[in-house]
Amino acid sequence: NTLAEMARAAEGNGWDYIGFADHSKASFQANGLDESRILRQLDQIGELNHSGDFKVHLFAGIECDILPDGALDVDDEVLQQLDYVVVSVHSSFSQEEDVMTARIIRALEHPQTTMLGHLSGRILLRREGYRVDAAKIIDAAAANGKAIEINAHPSRLDMDWRHWRKALERGVLCSINPDAHSVDGLEYVPAGVQVARKGWLTAADVINTRSLAEVRILLEK
Repeated sequence: NTLAEMARAAEGNGWDYIGFADHSKASFQANGLDESRILRQLDQIGELNHSGDFKVHLFAGIECDILPDGALDVDDEVLQQLDYVVVSVHSSFSQEEDVMTARIIRALEHPQTTMLGHLSGRILLRREGYRVDAAKIIDAAAANGKAIEINAHPSRLDMDWRHWRKALERGVLCSINPDAHSVDGLEYVPAGVQVARKGWLTAADVINTRSLAEVRILLEK
């Protein structure tokens, strides 16, 4: 679906805002965006926000690949122009646990990172998660003021509910993200809410329970 179609669907759900975070260029299988396409989409989102056609606000982001060495797949000067940055692993799943853990921690230490996407990379009933020390990742997120998502797609439901008690103790915020590749995917959010409840999260622990004004302040920080 188009940006406008996604925004209209979000508005129909009664949402105050929706964030767009397409894959970056290393995710070639998903037709990931390079820097020039990211900037074009940023302009398109700005135009939609200023059109007056929507009550819902559109945030411009990216799901940026964490490369095998922990570097990010988008130039810093482009990342700085976005509202938020999700960092995720989409390659080299067979790395040793200590290497994968260090890789993700390096990405969490990047100043433009907002949150970590699908911590384990698992796809339920299809692919086991890669080997990673979740406790160390949570500690790194806490130390660097980064959030961790609950990916609400029914095939992911990741970060797993069993890790959220530790995350709460460390003050890590959650974002419940539908991983929507279409309008229909927006309906995955309730599955993420159930994972959050199972992990003992409350509304105060979840970024996107907050008002538009509160989220803007949080993202600016």
